[in-house]
Amino acid sequence: MKKVLYIGWLGFQNIGDELLWNVFAASARQYAPGVQIVPSTPKVNWKDTSPYDAIVLGGGSLLLPGYMAVLRQAHEAGKPIWIWGTGIDWISPMETDALRAGAKPALNHHFSAKDAELFRTVLASAAFAGIRGPLSKAALDTLDACPPNVRVIGDPGLLLSPAMPAEQPKTEKTIGINWGTTYNRLFGQNEALVEDALVRAAKTWIDAGYRIYLYIVWPSDRSACERLYKKINCPERVTFDRTLYNEQQLIERLRPLTATVNFKLHANLLSLAARVPAVMLGYRFKVFDFAASLGFEQYVISTASPQLDTELVKTVALAEEQRSRIIEQYEAARRQYTPLLLEPFQHGLFV
Repeated sequence: MKKVLYIGWLGFQNIGDELLWNVFAASARQYAPGVQIVPSTPKVNWKDTSPYDAIVLGGGSLLLPGYMAVLRQAHEAGKPIWIWGTGIDWISPMETDALRAGAKPALNHHFSAKDAELFRTVLASAAFAGIRGPLSKAALDTLDACPPNVRVIGDPGLLLSPAMPAEQPKTEKTIGINWGTTYNRLFGQNEALVEDALVRAAKTWIDAGYRIYLYIVWPSDRSACERLYKKINCPERVTFDRTLYNEQQLIERLRPLTATVNFKLHANLLSLAARVPAVMLGYRFKVFDFAASLGFEQYVISTASPQLDTELVKTVALAEEQRSRIIEQYEAARRQYTPLLLEPFQHGLFV
C-alpha cells in the first residue's frame, strides 16, 4: 500500500485547518481508497519524508521556506510532491494594498532571494501546483517565483457540501460574530481597538433590533470572545456559544443567521457554506487573498481601519441586502474551483 504524507497545521483544534484535512481525506477515500494518508499531527515527524511515497503540502498559509525545503528534500529523493490549495500570508498592509492594486512591491522584508529561488524550484517540480488565491499568485509573480505550472485553485474548504437553503427566519434577525485572538499579529497590531469597534457595532445592531450570536473556531479564542460578550453587556440580546464545533455542526448553527462578521479566515467560508453572507475582518494578507479568490473584495474590512465600526455596520447592511447575489456568487466560485481541487485525485497522481 502506498503511503502519502499530508502536511498541514493539524492537531491544535483549529477548525479551519482541520476542515482542510477532512476534505482532503474524504477526496482521497473516494478516489484513492488503497492509499494510506498520514496527516502531520504533532506526533508525526513531517520533516522526515523518507517513509512516504508522496508528499502533499495541504491547505492553509504554508507557502513558507521551511515547508518548501521539506518538499525539495522529498523531490530530490525521487518522491512526487503536491501543493494543494495553500497560500502566502504575513505580507504587510502597505504591500497587500499594492498587490491588490496590481503593483509589484518589494517583498524582500519577507522573502530573501534564496527563498524566492526555493519557491520557484519547488513549485516547478511539483506534480500538481495549486495555490489558494490570486494575491498569493501575485506575490509569487513579484518574487519571480511563479513557474507556468502554478494555478489558482481556490481554498480546499470550497469542497465542503453547502447547507440546504434555510427558511427565512420568522423570529428576530441575528448577526453572528466570530471573535478571537492572533496575539496582536494583525493589521493595525491592536486587537483591543478591533474588539472595541466590534462592541460599538454590536450595540448599533442591537439598537436596530438585531440579536447577536458570538462563536469561536479555536479554543484559544474563547477568552477573547468571553471578554467581547461582557463588553457588549446585553445578555438578553447576545448569545455566547462557548462550544467548539466541527465544521458540519457549525454550519448548521450558522444557517438561521442574517449575516456574520468573522475574524478567522475559515469562519467566513463556513458562513458562506451555510448560505449566510460573511463580512470579513481583514486581519492579515490571507483574508484578502481568500476574498479575492471569490470576488468578495467589497466585503473585507481591514482591522487597521480607523472607522472599523462604521464600516462594519455599513457592510453588514450591504451584505444583508445582497444576500441572494452573494450566495449565488459563492456557488459559482465553488463550481469553478471544485474541478481544479479534485483534478489531482481524478488523475491519480499518487495512486
